[in-house]
This record gives sequence, C-alpha cells and structure tokens, in this order.
Amino acid sequence: MSEKIDSAIEWATDRCASVSDTPKLDAEILLSYCLGKPRSYLYSWPEQPLESGDWKCFQALIDKRVLPTPVAYLLGEREFYSLTLKTSPATLIPRPETETLVETAIDLCPDDSSTSLLELGTGTGAIAIALKLHRPKMSIIATDIRADCLAIARQNAVAHSVTIDWIQSDWFSQIESSSKFEMIVSNPPYIPAMHPCLESGDLRAEPRDALSPGETGLEALQKIITQAPAYLNPGGYLLLEHGFDQQEEVANLMRAQNFSDISCKLDLNRLPRVSLAHI
Repeated sequence: MSEKIDSAIEWATDRCASVSDTPKLDAEILLSYCLGKPRSYLYSWPEQPLESGDWKCFQALIDKRVLPTPVAYLLGEREFYSLTLKTSPATLIPRPETETLVETAIDLCPDDSSTSLLELGTGTGAIAIALKLHRPKMSIIATDIRADCLAIARQNAVAHSVTIDWIQSDWFSQIESSSKFEMIVSNPPYIPAMHPCLESGDLRAEPRDALSPGETGLEALQKIITQAPAYLNPGGYLLLEHGFDQQEEVANLMRAQNFSDISCKLDLNRLPRVSLAHI
C-alpha cells in the first residue's frame, strides 16, 4: 500500500526531531517540494497516497536533512525580507534576525536617498539586494572574501533585477583607500570558536568561517570598527549585526574609534542585535 501524506509527514517529523526545532514544518516544506504543491495541499488531502517517485524523493531528502543538511540547502533557496534568494553550502543561510539590519538601514535613508553604501561580507547578497530594492537610488558596493559566495550573490541580483557592484575582498582590503561612503553595514561572523552551538543543529553544515571569526567572536567586529572611520564621510553611519550578548563590547569598540550616538536595535525576539553609530 502506498504511503499517505499524513503518515509520511508523521514519519519525517519523528526523524527530523533530533536535528530540528521545527521538525514538522521541515517535513511539510520538503514534502511540498517533492509534490510540487503548496503546503495547503497537504492539509486538504492528508489521506492522499503518494506516488512512488514522490515518496522516494521525500525519503531521500529526509535522509539528507538528518545528516544534518539545512532545508535551505536542500531546496537551494531561502526567503529573506519577502525575497526568495538562491542559497548553497558555500553561503551562510540568511536569517530573520538580519532583517533588523536591513530595516535599520532603510529607516536611516529617505525614500529617494542616493546614499553610497558599502556592505562587507555579503554572502548570498541578501542585505544589499533588499536595500537596493527598497532604496533604488542607493549606490551599493558589496564584498565577500569568497568567489563562490559572490557568484550566488550575482545570481540573486539578476533574479531581482538590481544592479550592485560586487568586489572580492577580505573586509576592506580591496576597497580603494580614497573611497568614502555614507553608510557601512555588515553581518560578520561573531560566534566564539569554541561555542557549543557550532557543533549542534544546522550550524554544523554551514561554512565555519561565516559563523566564527576566532576565539572571542569579536575579531571581525573589531577589525571592521577599527578600519571603518577611514572609509566613512563625516556623519557617516556604521551598522553592525552581532551576538545578543555582545552589545557592550561592540559599543566599547565603537567609542574607542570616536564613533558617536551609539545605540542598539532589538531583533524580532527582543534581543540586542544591531549596533549603529556615526563618525
């Protein structure tokens, strides 16, 4: 007898429970993908038998999910700020917390703003593309140290019909010393190298260098904060995502470089997530 939708979801939910905080959601998303149907179809037809090919497809994806392989890598895409973005194991998976960084930057720029902006460590291009779509007159340069990340970012920019200058660079290393920007934004790696979360859940499958910059977790943040003043126009803003417990350290680093009006925005979980200041 063929496996039915409801029993297939129950089977997959049990298997995914050890690697996911949302095992049923993962199961539903992956089964919808195999069927080529929206999730609402699963709720409307729970007793529908699965075709043999769909069942095998689903089993194969669940086998990969429990390795673990993140759902975003299995599907090859992730939603961010209402945008569908291509992902790959080369890139950090865009997260809802990072939408706080996008919203903060948008709030600082008028609708018709022609702000010159530099994004450091773009990954999938999520931040730069979201900003360009909401502030079309912005002039944006986005960097990443990895060519494979920039390839994904370029594909996402083409898919959303935006023009951004992409530069392969280790933070500021390939940015001309004479370049000046009105805003610099970044979601750098900030997890301490020995933090146990790096060995749990989906983080095990994501690029380690996109998650952790070193022993303290502050190494990349410190480098960006130290060098940013040389690339900002007077009054220019620096916006940085960081760990919820790093607000004070980031503020101290900013003060040491003579940044002013330092503040911190809370993410959707009401945790300190994005620090901003101007020079």
